Amino acid sequence: MQSYGPATEAKVAEVVETAKLYGRRSIVALAGVPGTGKSFIANIAAQRLASDPLMVREIQFHPSYSYEEFIEGYRATPSGGFSTELGVLLEWNELARSDQDKTYILLIEEFTRANLPSVLGELLTYIEHRERMFFTMYTRRPAKIADNLIILSTFNPRDRSALELDDALIRRLRVISCPPDLGQLTEMLEVTSIPKKAIAGISGLFEACAKLKDYETLMPFGHGMFAGIDTEKPHLYRLWTQRILPIIRRPLLQPHPFYETISSNYPWQDPNFSIGE
Repeated sequence: MQSYGPATEAKVAEVVETAKLYGRRSIVALAGVPGTGKSFIANIAAQRLASDPLMVREIQFHPSYSYEEFIEGYRATPSGGFSTELGVLLEWNELARSDQDKTYILLIEEFTRANLPSVLGELLTYIEHRERMFFTMYTRRPAKIADNLIILSTFNPRDRSALELDDALIRRLRVISCPPDLGQLTEMLEVTSIPKKAIAGISGLFEACAKLKDYETLMPFGHGMFAGIDTEKPHLYRLWTQRILPIIRRPLLQPHPFYETISSNYPWQDPNFSIGE
């Protein structure tokens, strides 16, 4: 099993422990703004929870995702007619039910981007009460959610759809907060050629923003913004012009609330700037 730095391992352990304790009655949801490494953490945790790497299935919700794709729906046949087929959840659930000694994982990225009441349908109650049978909408097929199926998910708590989650769904989530993490940031950058002073400067940017109100939900990006950056020049300058600035200063809109703080604490706004060793 691959080992990561202490900060990353601590967050993975939190997800794994939560899933083992509560994942057979709740959906375990990692919540954080973009770039906080929640997908990275969720994937590591999923692999460690599953009995085999092939027992992890990953999907991504989006605004047009439907009940028919997730639970059960009609599909066109080559003859021009229609047949009913299992959606992703019930298909994976059937595999889990036929292999009760193993742990299966369904990882749902961008969980709140779908119309959740429509997509999940009757599933909410039966994830929590797995001893109870339910019947699918189209074929009235009897089904139970397998005890050995754990559902992990990720979402951005700032998304409008996340803000509109109803109480019935929130009660069935185990939410793990994934804010920007300086420990994970350091672990990610210290294996690169970025000077230690530059790493400290990046950490200082997050520390300055952390003093602002509603940091965990308003911060426009997390430490993952710096993933893949292996040298100070020219990458930190290009990151500013190509990714950070378009997020915090969009044309015809008011600047992001953290614009001034981010701008004043990000020194790589000149292509020739280098913080040095």
